[in-house]
Amino acid sequence: MKVAPLSLWAKLVIRLLIVALGSFFVAIGWVVADTTAAIRSDLAGTEARISYQLERMHRSGNGNPPPDLDLFRQGAIEIVLVMAPGTCAVFDRRQVGFSDRRLCAGWNVFGEVAPGWFRRAVTGFVGPFEPIEKEVPIIGAADYHLRTSYDPVAAVTRIWQQVRIASGLSAGLAIAIALISALVVTRTLQPVSRLVRGLRALEAGELKSRLPRSGTREFDRIAGAIDDLAARLESSVEDRKRLMKRLFAVQEEERRNLARDLHDEFGQCLTAAGALAASIEGEAGRDKPGIAGDARAIARIHQRMMATLRGAFTRLRPPDLSEIGMAASLDALIAEWNASVAGRTRFELRAGEGLDAIPDDVAIAVYRVVQEGLTNAARHAEARHVLVDVDVSPTGRGPTIEVVVTDDGIGDEAGGFRNGGSGLIGMRERVSAVDGSLEIVTDRDGTRIAASIPLAAPPAQVAA
Repeated sequence: MKVAPLSLWAKLVIRLLIVALGSFFVAIGWVVADTTAAIRSDLAGTEARISYQLERMHRSGNGNPPPDLDLFRQGAIEIVLVMAPGTCAVFDRRQVGFSDRRLCAGWNVFGEVAPGWFRRAVTGFVGPFEPIEKEVPIIGAADYHLRTSYDPVAAVTRIWQQVRIASGLSAGLAIAIALISALVVTRTLQPVSRLVRGLRALEAGELKSRLPRSGTREFDRIAGAIDDLAARLESSVEDRKRLMKRLFAVQEEERRNLARDLHDEFGQCLTAAGALAASIEGEAGRDKPGIAGDARAIARIHQRMMATLRGAFTRLRPPDLSEIGMAASLDALIAEWNASVAGRTRFELRAGEGLDAIPDDVAIAVYRVVQEGLTNAARHAEARHVLVDVDVSPTGRGPTIEVVVTDDGIGDEAGGFRNGGSGLIGMRERVSAVDGSLEIVTDRDGTRIAASIPLAAPPAQVAA
């Protein structure tokens, strides 16, 4: 299953979210590291303050005799007051062993105890906080030792509270950045939709449209390149139209010459052959029935060849549209098709008013489109009914001649249009040469050929 690619907007937003998420985790890591450093600093500061307090308490007793361990117990309140929250201290003499009196400062200021999963994660990441063990420099005394430690639950809880505060701020900031970035990206990428519309306009043949500038250098360069491409395409299309008009004019002239040569040479020969066959049949009479039968067979062949020749004349040389008019020419064409198919297909014409006033180049294009549509319906689509509708209608760009050929044939299986045959290509080129448009819809219900040609458009210059 093929997955549709993400849009540029989605890719940029996802990358911004990844950056924001990465920044969030970096901020959390920085908070954990900073709080860990603060804990170690508080531990060292507590050790220094306790040592100073013990020395001060000893001096307040005139320094004689040396301090007893009871001094640590008796001055517990004064010692706790100089301890940082979460720290603990034990004072002893090495010869006696550690005192069973352990002083700890409360750590309720840190708030709710950290959850178990966080304690395990921080312990695995940071590790335990090693206690500080140092001898206390008391004048006149020796072998006094102080152990200062940090309660592990208090340490993790302190980190937890800092992480909660920082994560809330970081998450809020990340969401705000993501939303603002999404809005900025959306606004920044707005010119892309205009560029796409410009390309779609080129695809639809709207070569005169030009793209507005957005004020962004990169997008403006793309818009300028598209406008240059449109201008070159417009020039190429105009040159192509002029060339196609010239080619079709030459083609029609060649068809007329070929039709004239066929009429003058081949037609006269067929006429002579028909007369000769009739003469042979008359000379043979009843005495030579075989020769008379051959003469009649030659006459039948002559009739078929003359019918074929008349059909070729019609296809090669249309009637003089400027003299007999478009409506009469199309009516004659429909009548010929109705006569040629012997009732197998019924052809019908609906012609509007004003058809005889259209320019010659448009008239010949309309005639050839109808001719090709009828040929496809009768020979390829196996249609039973074909309707030709030709009319001049007003539009926003002036009067337009609309040509529609509809049949009820086999549609999708119509060989003339299934693979874009030469007939379809010829119709498109003819209609395009006179600034028109052609639409062909074929399905199981039949085929519909619709051509729209403006009559008010300035004619293209035909190259000499």
